[in-house]
Amino acid sequence: MALKTLAETGVSTALDLLLLLSKKTSVSPRANSLRNVVYGALADEQVPHRMVENKTIMLPFNAVVKLRVLYLTDYGKDLCRALGVEPVESDWEKIVRLHNGEAQSQHAALVLMAAYQARLRGWKAEVMPFDPQETPWFQPDLKVTDPEGWFYYCEVETRSRDNPDKWARMRQANLIVPTPTTRHWMVWRLKDMGIPGRATDLRTLAQQARAGDLSRFWLEKW
Repeated sequence: MALKTLAETGVSTALDLLLLLSKKTSVSPRANSLRNVVYGALADEQVPHRMVENKTIMLPFNAVVKLRVLYLTDYGKDLCRALGVEPVESDWEKIVRLHNGEAQSQHAALVLMAAYQARLRGWKAEVMPFDPQETPWFQPDLKVTDPEGWFYYCEVETRSRDNPDKWARMRQANLIVPTPTTRHWMVWRLKDMGIPGRATDLRTLAQQARAGDLSRFWLEKW
């Protein structure tokens, strides 16, 4: 079931996979039975033919936070095809292909975590929704769609950056950043430039999720 889920959906984090398996099995994502599959069996590097690649990348928070990334190996993809499932391109593979994810691993981690936080709240999320060769003038990091069908093309920033040329080209900003401090600074700067938009930060979303509050994805709108 875990391999088929990875192949059909393209999700690339252990958190995403736990969420989907939990929905399919009605078992809590905190249950050892699911966690042993995702963090144990799929992460076993001692098997002769690994079906899933595992890597850990760091989220650029003040404290060290690790994100487990999973994606099918060629062997795993061939096995899925033998079972009648054609694997889609994974989120991680897409970020690597379109946004140099291996070299910009912290940014990749933020994009993946943002997609997970959106999905956790019942939203849809698509990483790197446009090919830079087709639309070099418009390269959002993420597209999120709320349950009512409203969608937002988002910029994910790893830190506070004063880049007026980038933002001045936009009619509005949909901003995702790591921490509240970065969010407050970036929102102040965008307001000062007269650019409307909305913003969220991943630390607050994670804290709210742990407290059982999944009511909001955007934390500010102006």
